[in-house]
Amino acid sequence: MPVRISVDAMGGDFGPSVVVAAVKASLAANSDVTALLYGDRDILASEIGDDLDAELKSRLEVRHSPSLVDADDKPSVVVRSKGDSSMALAIRAIADGEADACISAGNTGALMALSLFNLGTLSGISRPAICSEIPTDNGPCLLLDLGANLDCSAAQLSQFATLGSLTAQKLLGISMPSVGLLNVGSEASKGNGLIQATAELLEADPSINYQGFVEGDGIFQAVADVIVCDGFSGNVALKAGEGVAKLINRRISEFCLGNWWLRLVSLLMGNRLLQLKSSIQPSLFNGAYLLGLNGVVVKSHGAADILGFTAGLDTAIKAARHQLPSILSPILKKNNY
Repeated sequence: MPVRISVDAMGGDFGPSVVVAAVKASLAANSDVTALLYGDRDILASEIGDDLDAELKSRLEVRHSPSLVDADDKPSVVVRSKGDSSMALAIRAIADGEADACISAGNTGALMALSLFNLGTLSGISRPAICSEIPTDNGPCLLLDLGANLDCSAAQLSQFATLGSLTAQKLLGISMPSVGLLNVGSEASKGNGLIQATAELLEADPSINYQGFVEGDGIFQAVADVIVCDGFSGNVALKAGEGVAKLINRRISEFCLGNWWLRLVSLLMGNRLLQLKSSIQPSLFNGAYLLGLNGVVVKSHGAADILGFTAGLDTAIKAARHQLPSILSPILKKNNY
């Protein structure tokens, strides 16, 4: 199905220089995708250039935004005074039916606040959660929340479990996804009051295939298809995992540039080393869903390079093709959420 993506072209550490290049690459790889680029028209025109293929150019529209959201802007201030920003207008395009999904690498708090203000939440969902696919020994698992809600109630964590389970069914094709709750130990007695209360709710929910507690190392060992946690714990776990992946990649590069016999070994291993590096490259897993919104909004890592932002666009396109909110909404209503 044709997909139109609205893009906050001014967000992230690198702004338009990375975003525009990634959008070009994404449009070239997806002939049925069109993009609305929001930002400073002069800067975007310069980044797009004059040599863009006519067919690609026909699927790329620039829309000027007078302001942008800064990294240190408070969400409440953004909602009140920056409705003309590239981020706000990109989200508004979904509410107005002009786009099927939105992506931004900008201020996470502002993105969440603007999304809630313009789109609202699905039935029975009090707060959206940031959800990402995490590589494991047996395909991806979904981890949520990754930073949208630093303090959560047991009811909210239970809602995240429902959202994650339904999303795993629809996007990952798992008929009855296993759900785990991130904890400091796997024993039933472990965890604080919040974790224990959440476990009781999940155990009593027949729609959730709850499998118990998951320790931090279990995130990457495919012990569950969906892992639920509060935003503080999830963000720390995600960033720690990214740090380890980058360390391994650096060590592999150092190995390949070592003395002559190490270079010979790396040359003989060739594609196997490249495959290893690619399999744990954090940028290839960029793009997190803001699950629970009445629309598809994807958060890209602020430091994403061209490869990373292109992966984020792939995530947004995937969710838009599946019409994720439209699928989740009737299921939530049917289950009296």
